[in-house]
Amino acid sequence: MALEAVSRRLEVTLERWPLREPFAISRHVFIDSLVLTVHLHEPGCSGRGECEPHEFDQTVGLEAQAALLRLASEPGWLDGLDRSNILERLPCTPLRNALDCALWDLDAKRNGRRAWSLEPALADRVGPAGPVQCIPTVALDDPHAMAAAVARCTDAPLLKVKLGGADGRDGERLEAVSAAWRARPLLVDVNAGWTSSDLQRWLPLAQRLNVVVIEQPLPPGADGELPRPPGDLRFCADESCTDRGSLPRVAPHYQMVNVKLDKTGGLTEALALIDEARRQGLAWMVGSNGGTSLAMAPLYLLAHGAACVDAGAGHLVADRDPPLDVRQGWLHAPSPALWG
Repeated sequence: MALEAVSRRLEVTLERWPLREPFAISRHVFIDSLVLTVHLHEPGCSGRGECEPHEFDQTVGLEAQAALLRLASEPGWLDGLDRSNILERLPCTPLRNALDCALWDLDAKRNGRRAWSLEPALADRVGPAGPVQCIPTVALDDPHAMAAAVARCTDAPLLKVKLGGADGRDGERLEAVSAAWRARPLLVDVNAGWTSSDLQRWLPLAQRLNVVVIEQPLPPGADGELPRPPGDLRFCADESCTDRGSLPRVAPHYQMVNVKLDKTGGLTEALALIDEARRQGLAWMVGSNGGTSLAMAPLYLLAHGAACVDAGAGHLVADRDPPLDVRQGWLHAPSPALWG
């Protein structure tokens, strides 16, 4: 669909991109990525961004597509939108993320500069830094299958492991992966799949097996039930941490936050969230909800200084052209033809 504005044109598409193989977490098994892509055109240049309007419900995607087109039909709304006012003009949703990333891309293209050079503080952190290392992820599966998957992971200082199975076998999974990973550091991601009793059950094992981070062990709202983490282990908020507004609830119970663009409603708020988290003494990691290389390209601007970066490539049957530049587990600056 496309809609004309006074000097801008908005194009919004909704697509499914099949995964190479199913990817399981505690609450769902994914076989594809449902993505909404925004193209923002103005005379002489255009910018684009992508989000996942919902993890697996196309109805939500269609509603998001229609909602954005309705907003853009209001006289002057699209022409008056920019990175300085998008947080006030749109609520925090994945939809805002796609539009915000399109605005960053548009500004970069219009000025003939890379996106990180648009803000001086960001340019100082990102410009000279070069590539960043990504961590591989093992999906939730049978313990033997998870151990076998470790052999396919790019060597890295940290491995992310999906747990939260409802069958009571998370201990077996953790033992199997740790043995295959040769007892190197692990990040366990539970996707809110444990109860307080589960956490107490698995915490001693996690500490013994060199788990250094447990990501979102309990459902949002149960954060107050988190114990003080033992030793150097840290709890990381994912589903409990959306934007800056969530930090007062998160900071007393977690030591790290996972910053994802769909949760923050865009790159602008993600950068602000990182700055505020740092001021409050919280570490941060960078994550992705999946999608194509277009969704993950802006993560390059968030990755420098992060405790770890959970963003990769090669998970789709087909990808954008050009794709995100990830070589041997290292995330390089995206091509300007892709984004930014």
